[in-house]
Amino acid sequence: MPVSGVVISCLVGCSEAVSGRIAAFDGVEVHGVLPDNQIVAVIEADTVDAEVKLVSQLHEVEDVVSVRLAYHNFEDL
Repeated sequence: MPVSGVVISCLVGCSEAVSGRIAAFDGVEVHGVLPDNQIVAVIEADTVDAEVKLVSQLHEVEDVVSVRLAYHNFEDL
């Protein structure tokens, strides 16, 4: 099971709203909203393909500027 830490950059003043939107995604856990319009989150998926699809969906969220990978690991079940 792939697990990744990501940093999501948002438009100025939109990080709280974006945080709520992405927290509603299955497999996304928001760990913090930083004062510089960034969100720290962990994403989990059953497969790498599902994880890539999830990251692509995060890129499409309104007011998201970028999604950057900070950490990646494969967890054994």
